[in-house]
Amino acid sequence: MTHKFTPADYYSASLSRQKDLNHLLKNPNSIIFASYCAGVSIECMFRAYIVKYTYEFDSKHNLEKLYLKSLISQKLNVNEKQKMTIIVKKANQIWNNNLRYTSEKRMKRIIAHKNVKSKFTDVNKYLSNYQSEIFKAVDFIIKTGESKWT
Repeated sequence: MTHKFTPADYYSASLSRQKDLNHLLKNPNSIIFASYCAGVSIECMFRAYIVKYTYEFDSKHNLEKLYLKSLISQKLNVNEKQKMTIIVKKANQIWNNNLRYTSEKRMKRIIAHKNVKSKFTDVNKYLSNYQSEIFKAVDFIIKTGESKWT
């Protein structure tokens, strides 16, 4: 028996994943899973709006496409839209659904390959700084989603 998820289901899942994220961030060894959890939290918020307004789910796990499908932008003023667009784009560059399969060793290897010309010496510090963008995105997107939810 398949149960359809309601907008409220996705909305509450988004808030739950944000709480999970805050717990994971207390342990620096959980950075990869925290990043995955961050993306899931954002995805759930956008899916809550999608189910509320359109039921279109062809966007898979692309946060930018989910944002557009969610129609939440119709509830935002010009400044909020600009900020949301930038934040979602940054989050989408960091997060992907395959993070759930990524070990810390693999993530560091990916970062090292991406930044072979960079002069960074501490991969752990770079990873933490790089991933912090998605954590900031969660705070903004969830806060915005909550404030526009009616």
